[in-house]
Amino acid sequence: MGENMTEWIVANCHANAEYKAEANLKRQGFEVYLPRFKTTRRHARRIETVIRPLFPCYLFIKFNKGTTHWRPIRSTIGVKSLLASGDSPLIAPEWVIEELRQNEDEDGLFSFALKNELQKGDIIKITGGPLAERLGVFDGQNDSQRVSVLLEVMGRQVKTLVPLDVIRKAS
Repeated sequence: MGENMTEWIVANCHANAEYKAEANLKRQGFEVYLPRFKTTRRHARRIETVIRPLFPCYLFIKFNKGTTHWRPIRSTIGVKSLLASGDSPLIAPEWVIEELRQNEDEDGLFSFALKNELQKGDIIKITGGPLAERLGVFDGQNDSQRVSVLLEVMGRQVKTLVPLDVIRKAS
């Protein structure tokens, strides 16, 4: 890799300090990527929409190996450490950042929407977990990577939630 190539490194932040670390790193001139998503929070009989980090306690920092020193990043307020191997920070592949950004909506928030845009009523196959190899009917998706599926159990349709990453459209 050339000396002037930019790479992404991963910072481990203190608990609930991702936004503080992001602001302080940006103030130092670093390009920071903190993927976020919108979710609902229920607390004290209230339901509110909040924006949360996709990877709690982690963020990505654009880094030029030839011109940037990574040691000041470690002493930034909000940053706990860098993911490292020995004395050098680990590099997050560029395709990971691209993949995350491709799944953002118009507000810059990560969207858990299925890439193949399943429609209610589509037949899906569960590919993992205790219900692996079962066929079901897609009934919807919530914002926390869970999919509502109708399964045929003992002659009745039963609604269940399964993780998004273990379903695919049946062929």
